[in-house]
Amino acid sequence: MKAHATLMPFDSVEEALQGDRAASRSYSSLNGMWKFAFAENPSQRIVNFYEDGFDHAGWDEIKVPAHWQLQGYDYPQYTNIRYPWEASEELVQPFAPTKYNPVGSYVRSFAVPDGWEGQPVFISFQGVESAFYVWVNGELVGYSEDTFTPAEFDLTPYLRAGDNKLAVEVYRWCDASWLEDQDFWRMSGIFRDVYLYTAPKAHVYDFFAVTELDEAYRDAELKLNATILNYFEQDLGTVTLEAQLYDGGGQAVLPQPITVHAALGSGAAELEIEASANVANPLKWSAEQPNLYTLVLGLKDGEGRLLETVSSRIGFRKFEIKDKLMLINGKRIVFKGVNRHEFSSRTGRALGYEDMLTDVKLMKTHNINAVRTSHYPNNPLWYELCDEYGLYVIDETNLETHGSWEYNSPVLKPNFVPGSDPAWTANVLDRANSMLQRDKNHPSIVIWSLGNESFGGDNFVRMHDFLREADPSRVVHYEGVTQWRPSDAASDIESHMYSSPAKVAEYGSHPNSPKPFILCEYSHAMGNSVGGLHLYTELFDKLPLVQGGFIWDWIDQAILSTNADGDPYMAYGGDFGEQPHDGNFCGNGLIFADRSVSPKLMEVKQCYQNATIAAVDLSRGAVSLLNKNLFTDLDAFALRWSVALDGVEAASGTMHVSAAPGESAEIAIPLPERSREDGEAVLTVSLLTKSDSPWADAGHEVAFEQFVLPEAEQATASVGRAKRRPGALEIAEDGGKLVVRGEGFSVAVDQANGSLASYNVNGTELIRGALAPNFWRAYTDNDRGNKHHERCVTWRSAGEERKLRELSWEPQADRVTVHAEFTLPTTTESRCSVSYAILSSGAIEVGLQLVPGEGLPEIPEIGLMLTMDGSFDRLEWYGKGPHESYWDRQHGAKLGRYAGTVAEQFVPYLRPQECGNKVGVRSASVGNGQGASLHVTGEPLIELNALPYTPFELEAHDHAYKLPASDKTVVRINHKQMGVGGDDSWGAKAHPEYVLHANRTYGFRFTLTGLSE
Repeated sequence: MKAHATLMPFDSVEEALQGDRAASRSYSSLNGMWKFAFAENPSQRIVNFYEDGFDHAGWDEIKVPAHWQLQGYDYPQYTNIRYPWEASEELVQPFAPTKYNPVGSYVRSFAVPDGWEGQPVFISFQGVESAFYVWVNGELVGYSEDTFTPAEFDLTPYLRAGDNKLAVEVYRWCDASWLEDQDFWRMSGIFRDVYLYTAPKAHVYDFFAVTELDEAYRDAELKLNATILNYFEQDLGTVTLEAQLYDGGGQAVLPQPITVHAALGSGAAELEIEASANVANPLKWSAEQPNLYTLVLGLKDGEGRLLETVSSRIGFRKFEIKDKLMLINGKRIVFKGVNRHEFSSRTGRALGYEDMLTDVKLMKTHNINAVRTSHYPNNPLWYELCDEYGLYVIDETNLETHGSWEYNSPVLKPNFVPGSDPAWTANVLDRANSMLQRDKNHPSIVIWSLGNESFGGDNFVRMHDFLREADPSRVVHYEGVTQWRPSDAASDIESHMYSSPAKVAEYGSHPNSPKPFILCEYSHAMGNSVGGLHLYTELFDKLPLVQGGFIWDWIDQAILSTNADGDPYMAYGGDFGEQPHDGNFCGNGLIFADRSVSPKLMEVKQCYQNATIAAVDLSRGAVSLLNKNLFTDLDAFALRWSVALDGVEAASGTMHVSAAPGESAEIAIPLPERSREDGEAVLTVSLLTKSDSPWADAGHEVAFEQFVLPEAEQATASVGRAKRRPGALEIAEDGGKLVVRGEGFSVAVDQANGSLASYNVNGTELIRGALAPNFWRAYTDNDRGNKHHERCVTWRSAGEERKLRELSWEPQADRVTVHAEFTLPTTTESRCSVSYAILSSGAIEVGLQLVPGEGLPEIPEIGLMLTMDGSFDRLEWYGKGPHESYWDRQHGAKLGRYAGTVAEQFVPYLRPQECGNKVGVRSASVGNGQGASLHVTGEPLIELNALPYTPFELEAHDHAYKLPASDKTVVRINHKQMGVGGDDSWGAKAHPEYVLHANRTYGFRFTLTGLSE
């Protein structure tokens, strides 16, 4: 059947207003358990299984919708660029594999529902991967390919009374698989809904509603194009199409329905109808204010009897490019977006409504306003949610051929798919058309995309021209023209992937740049990443042509599996024995595969917030707020302020603030009086929602900023610092250790290696593994991608293999100062010194200085590491939190006092790596819950990391479940750790301002204090 808009016939206007397709009398679901047989290749399939008399009694059953790979057949395969059959068969496009190309044979029976007699009956497959044949009662009905848009067939000629046999033969790969080389898990089967539907003999088969705003973006013209299907081509006389618009309360908007009378004579199969109506100042749709109306079309016969109704929610909005800027309802738009694969760790791309709703709510609560459907049309329910909750959508054609071409090619080679090859033209145009026709009535969709990473060629220009002609109300995007500039006319937008901030700024500031600019992919969120995101979002505000971007990507694509011991874990590429595969490159999500939030998403929320809160004069509490919303005044939010003294809230309040979109307001916070002894004062200013919304309860924070008030340089308090214990100190050399004893404590420094080997307080040993210099972190996915772990390997064991040059100590009135001088075996020798001032109070003042050798690579981190007994499993800190933070990823963390277990600081990235860091730490405590603890106080600030594992253990294991059971707590006290980076994960380094360059001397200090009751 021809592609058409998503719709379902209803019997009344009331049903159409409800819009519940599953409740329609004309709908019958075929989801459920089907009979199933599996074959490894076409030659082994059961060729005649579709025959009417074939006995399937011994067949297994399989769930529909679902992937067969997640139900015990075949294997899922994750590849990024490579075609999945490369390891088993050498193919030339457009041929499909034959040696291993699994075939799934599906069978079920159905009866035509009562009341459908004399009406046409259709079957709709919403998504089947990748190609399939359909038989009913032994008769071939048809064939389809294009995994991600509906395939519908007319079953009417094949049906009989009673049970009907439906047989479907699904191929894992087909010729069209050359067009479906997306970066995702390769899986197969009937993975979206399958249903029957019926319609009257005269039926609204399709319609397109366009809302055209006037030049003032106030009043609108509703333009309607509808297709009436005369199924049996009988003389139906005059039919009447009536269209009415209803508001959110179900009230009619148009004074009179749009009414069109038309003759449906004998032999007329289709009738095209065009009509329009003026709508005075309708509520406008935007991501901020997603106002929707319901358009109901009623079809009546010549005697005025209602044959059916169909409906769609629509929105009045105008998206355009004017003066090289993309505008929504006349305002410059900034896409604060993400790319989103449809994925569930349990069901793959057979995604349920609840998963989609979770995604939408998480995006809205974290200030994401846009989604690119990477890289195919999504489940229709997704667009309904984006309409309702308010997300701008780039809807992307199901097209990616990444494995067929190479970067920087100076020519368009014949094997580049689809290129300019006319053999592919009809296919790619059909894919673009199927997307457009299905999704055209969704106001959330503002841009059509031609696909992803398929180079260039004339076929893309043809796709562009087709979409612009069929739908002038939207613009067209295609990033691939950057690979082949002769195809530049295929995209209305200059779109880049993973360009550096400097490259983005170069385009955005050049006066001759011809198009608006977006980053269709940026800030590659693989593993511990998204460092430096603020460097991009600052450009979105600064340069008008730079209109946002879409982070890669939303969710980790990992499959919930069990290991040999039956323990659950998240599997990635290669875990199913498949070849080829691309490992954990599927782990790029801002949320984890189980849809829990990762710390990366908190950084996105702050960088994407729609208000800039800046200091004006902190001595009098004056701050300014810039409203970056397009259509919402700041008076829609409550302003809450609080002042914390050494992390403890001392005063708070709420205030009214008002600023129109694009405007600023200045307010004065009534700061409380405080004395010099109160310690560090931190002002937090937040904007909170005033009322409940579909995506968040009242009081949800949409923006915040923190300011250290001018008294910040005054004394700060530690987390429960132990009381001073004055008394005399004793010094002894005992068993190769220098031992310093005082009242209730002893400290030992190893004379062979200069490490702090023991810190015993009231009989409790606080140090199990000596405090010693450390310059290594477990490499991250980004580190591995830019070869950091190879380039910087000289630092990996530099601390552990240090050589003690000199150990000296000096007794003083209230302390003993021990000084250790080291050489480090880096490529060119480095020097390091550590000092321990052991006070009569029992506290230890520690200092480290590092002098790197000449010409050395950057340093992963600079600090000291110790281990404690595993019973010390509780962490408290006053610093950035509550989640992990890094030098280049700390905007989303708040300065405060936090507590948790050490185990909770481990972040479950797909592959174990550096995680759990805390920046801006004033003080911290690692305790055992029984009154014993080790306190660390920065002089003034440190970075802190407490985990059950060493960096070397983390990077030695490729899955978290393989990490050994830990009986220790590993504490790293750092001057700094380099940033995690994130521009991309295959070569980009952390930005220079967040790198510990080995061309200067580093030093820092902190104090250790032990407590044991």
